[in-house]
Amino acid sequence: MNSPSPLLEGPGLFDFTAKLAHEIRNPLATIDLSLELMLAERKDDDLKTYMDIIRHSADKINELVNDLIKNRSIVEAQVANQSLHHLLDEVIEMAKDRIMLKNIMVCKEYDPTDCIVALNRPKMKIALTNIIVNAIEAMEAQLGELKLVTMPIAGKYVVQIEDNGCGISEKNLKNIFHANYTNKPGGLGIGLASTYDILTANNVKVHVESQEGSGTHFFLLFDNN
Repeated sequence: MNSPSPLLEGPGLFDFTAKLAHEIRNPLATIDLSLELMLAERKDDDLKTYMDIIRHSADKINELVNDLIKNRSIVEAQVANQSLHHLLDEVIEMAKDRIMLKNIMVCKEYDPTDCIVALNRPKMKIALTNIIVNAIEAMEAQLGELKLVTMPIAGKYVVQIEDNGCGISEKNLKNIFHANYTNKPGGLGIGLASTYDILTANNVKVHVESQEGSGTHFFLLFDNN
């Protein structure tokens, strides 16, 4: 596995990012305007719920674009002590629209003792989000169950993320962290590759178990401070 690489570096990359951000903002502005008009005209509560989700998603894209332009602390953030339970809760909150749309049950089984770990918070949120979003996408609407378990084991702290989705074949399981590998239509094969790099950079070991048709379990092993 290649060593982790910064998300923002290299001459001229900021100029490219600014141009890309400008191009992204154009369709976002159109989406915002269209939503405003639709919300003003439609009173259907069900439709309003979906429109609000679109608005939240558009706002999140705009926030990410702003972070890229300002070159804020995703790369440069100092490693600091963080609560794993708080991080997991934040990621679940960020993914709540996806969870609601697919009517997925979320089950949290946190150990009474939280784990405080020194890590890069923005990057770890990206890694956890990638894992949880993949789990959500793998599950059927109305039938999905996402389970988050934390527990101390032998001086370490384990975070277990389980889903009851479609699972991964034995052949494909060994490739999931490889750059450019994907089995999703239109996928880029970036998410889990970058997740692996982030986990490695934060001294987190990862183990994955899966069976086709029976779901997937991610095990993340943290040093317990």
